[in-house]
Amino acid sequence: MRTLWGMLATIGLTIAVAGCNSLDGIYVREGVGTTLETADLPEVSYLQDVYVGEICRQAGLRIVTRDGVVLCEEVSMRPAEWATFVQAGMNDIDRRCDAYLAWIDNKRRWREPVLKQISTTAAATAAILGLTGVGATPIAIVGTAFGFAADSFVNIQSRLITEIEHSVVQSVVLGHQNEFRLKLARVPVDNRPAAIYLLRNYLRICMPFSIEMSISNTVTTYNRGGADALRSEPMLTRAPTVARVTSAVPVTPRERIRPQERVSLPSREDYELIISGFDPKVHTIARVEPALVKLCVPEAELRAIGERAKLSVRVFQLASNRELTGKLTTPDLASLNNLRDCPAGRRNYFEANLMEGGLAAPRVITTFNRSLAPDRKLRENATEFEVRSRIPELRSALASKLRLQSPLLSDQMTPDLWGELQRSGL
Repeated sequence: MRTLWGMLATIGLTIAVAGCNSLDGIYVREGVGTTLETADLPEVSYLQDVYVGEICRQAGLRIVTRDGVVLCEEVSMRPAEWATFVQAGMNDIDRRCDAYLAWIDNKRRWREPVLKQISTTAAATAAILGLTGVGATPIAIVGTAFGFAADSFVNIQSRLITEIEHSVVQSVVLGHQNEFRLKLARVPVDNRPAAIYLLRNYLRICMPFSIEMSISNTVTTYNRGGADALRSEPMLTRAPTVARVTSAVPVTPRERIRPQERVSLPSREDYELIISGFDPKVHTIARVEPALVKLCVPEAELRAIGERAKLSVRVFQLASNRELTGKLTTPDLASLNNLRDCPAGRRNYFEANLMEGGLAAPRVITTFNRSLAPDRKLRENATEFEVRSRIPELRSALASKLRLQSPLLSDQMTPDLWGELQRSGL
């Protein structure tokens, strides 16, 4: 009896304490409040820096390590890299979501065994008490206690997300994740706040209230309007709108410490080297830099224009039958910005866009072998690395016939070299 009364007293105390929870009190009085700052804001900001750094590491983006913490080099990140960051972040969320869905399924499967165990224990206890002759009242009290335990377990475990068939929950979550990713492909993102906003939207898909809301809304909508009413897009999968950075790069506290190391801007003289009729109001970083990326200009020369960037422009002009001025026009920039970024392993515009199948394509190997010495011929399944290793000797042998001359092009396939190789063997 003392044990039973002690248990009841403990339950009453727990309920009283729960009612006095400070967080509950704050939410009852203030909701989310009206002040922007919170006591945990510095810690949250620091943890977000750590999170962004780790996602950048997963995505293979540029990172730095400071005081043992991995941080992302986000100031120089281009829109394509921010898109990669968001994809890596969603992959990380998928991992956490899969673990959560597995936990839900496990909780649902254990519900019946636990209830059966409580029922079996209650019956065994009552039988034992009956055999000892303690009387009807203690047996009734014990039975009531076990009934209370069973009801408490059911009340705690009962929630739509644990009651419904797990395949339905999984179908809802995976379906919404897939739709969100498809919609996200059309959403431009070029800064950290926009990327974090997108990831938070994606994270909400796997939250309990979101899953329950989606299932409840589907049932309610169907009952009200039938199958046609379900054609409207769920709120969870609607493509979010994000703000884009158009005139400046986002600044963080880390950049204020070492601004010259983290931020570099092209000078007027830099862009005048490669832009015909340069106008700073027209030929902005946002328009010029993506075009240079399409030309496979090395990252180090995207803003500090050097010899490689100049040669990249000339390769583009020769490959597209333009005059070899070494300077891009405004229509050139518009045309380039409609192309994909330079693929990994490609060195110039010609390799990236006009060499179908890449350097290791069979027709390239065959063409090379016509001009190579017997002991230097390539095997049929030669790699791109092997094919590229033969370019220097071919360029040297055909140097007098090539329009593009520079040691920096020694291992690059250019349109003039390809044309000479196709016309005749050495």
